[in-house]
Amino acid sequence: MTVRVFTVIALLGALLAAVAIWRPVVPGAGVGDSDAAWNADADHRGFADTSALYVATLPRADRAGAWPAAVTRPLHRAFEQADDLFAFRQQLQPLADAGDADARWLLSRVDEYCAGFARDPAGFARDSALIDGMQLDAARALGAARGRIGTRCGRFVPGDAPTFVQLVAQRQDAAEAGSLSAEAALLAMGAPLQDDMDYRRDLVERVQASRDPEAFVALSPAMGVAASGDVALTDAVAGTQASELAWQLAACDLGLDCSANGALMTEYCANGGICARDARQDFSAFVRDAAVPRQGAEEIDRMKKTLVEDAPAPRQLLGMVTR
Repeated sequence: MTVRVFTVIALLGALLAAVAIWRPVVPGAGVGDSDAAWNADADHRGFADTSALYVATLPRADRAGAWPAAVTRPLHRAFEQADDLFAFRQQLQPLADAGDADARWLLSRVDEYCAGFARDPAGFARDSALIDGMQLDAARALGAARGRIGTRCGRFVPGDAPTFVQLVAQRQDAAEAGSLSAEAALLAMGAPLQDDMDYRRDLVERVQASRDPEAFVALSPAMGVAASGDVALTDAVAGTQASELAWQLAACDLGLDCSANGALMTEYCANGGICARDARQDFSAFVRDAAVPRQGAEEIDRMKKTLVEDAPAPRQLLGMVTR
């Protein structure tokens, strides 16, 4: 039996034992001359038109819930809905080259989402076939998540897989163009734009004040155990695994696609090895069902409510320097 098979079986054993150690792999205004900015805006409108056509094809009863109401940016919707992320990436590249912050951020998200497949497409396919052949509930959930990635990332090759350094560089470019999600992700990756207490405190306040669901989920790993003992975040929802989950659940409330097939759930399962027992569960139901006991869920709900309902006023509105 190969090392690869042992690895898969060990992963499935962990799933069946209901491992409660969470470490997700997650887990989002252009600048430039006026012509580039206009062209980028026109392409955004093109994405919006495509999105509208997609919704029009749905049964009337499904249209209201087709996308979370708070997620209104067409590029972000397109990332969640794209069947071919290679083609989607090609559409993003001209926007990113023109300085569009969302496009630059989403380029990094596509590369991150598809990295596991791109590093070894043949190996990914073999592992997926092995998992699909196992008659276990955990295997079915894991196989479905890997199947989504394999389908959406099917045209990526090893040369497309980013290194950590390349991913950081992508997100630095996006943050400097104005992407708060990229700036938050850099902190979570241990490579913040600035490394001082005031900056960390200010960034967390700006993310919370923004009510941007992708910025919330991008920041969440930095607000978990990684923030324990950080005096800059003493008054923030930070420092425990529960606080990391609270930021992610808040992102769901604010409009992140937390459905069973969304990127958050898919990456938790396919990359982190933490899969829902019920393939129909969204992220919120999944957390309550598998991640924490009832008392812990009540604590997370309190923290989530604080994040969603008690957002601080952005410092820049108070005349304070944020960078």
